[in-house]
Amino acid sequence: MRGRDPARCRRLGLWTAGWLFLFLLLGVLRFGDLSVQWPVLLVPVAWAAVAARPRRDG
Repeated sequence: MRGRDPARCRRLGLWTAGWLFLFLLLGVLRFGDLSVQWPVLLVPVAWAAVAARPRRDG
């Protein structure tokens, strides 16, 4: 059984965080007030920080 590739996991995590940020930003701009709801955008930033952390090779 093959293990996970750390670089691939990192790219997938950053890709997912990027799309999450985009969709949340569009949702806040369309349905909400950015000056009040900006903290929701910290969720994908935290997601990206976790995804970008160094990983062990296995």
